Amino acid sequence: MRWSARTVVVMSIGAVLAGCGGAGSSFKQPDITVSQVVVRGLGITGGTLDLLVRVDNPNNFNLRGTQLDAGFDVEQSHVGDIRYTSEFNVPSKGQTTLTLPIRFNWLGVGGAFRSLLGYGDLPYTIKGQATLDVSGTKMIVPFTREGRTPLTRSSTAPAVAPAPGGAPSR
Repeated sequence: MRWSARTVVVMSIGAVLAGCGGAGSSFKQPDITVSQVVVRGLGITGGTLDLLVRVDNPNNFNLRGTQLDAGFDVEQSHVGDIRYTSEFNVPSKGQTTLTLPIRFNWLGVGGAFRSLLGYGDLPYTIKGQATLDVSGTKMIVPFTREGRTPLTRSSTAPAVAPAPGGAPSR
């Protein structure tokens, strides 16, 4: 039996696509949420927060993250942007938590954010993209999440912000 060149090409493409039917075709997006915000430090010009970002993997295979970029907002005030470039792994049907430091300036966040720092939780929006390696294939996975998250103070964070000149304000 003779095969035409067109038939061979179509069959070859079909075989390649069938061989790639593993992780790529059954991929489910990970769920990315902020599980906690930790106040690391506050000062006269701004402060530092640690965002504890939880990545849940609904897939039957491990995910390897190579980068995560995100913007973080509290009550429609943009707090800052994050670029996390350390590799991270999320086990099959499991989760991992990333600690993402973010610096902010008081001038940019507005009064609503400042008043919320005294409460137990923050209404937030995180929007960005995760770069994942799925079975050797680079995937850019966009995400947006809104919610409320607990706000805690690090044991090393000052209770009051220093006033100009270094003396604590009361």
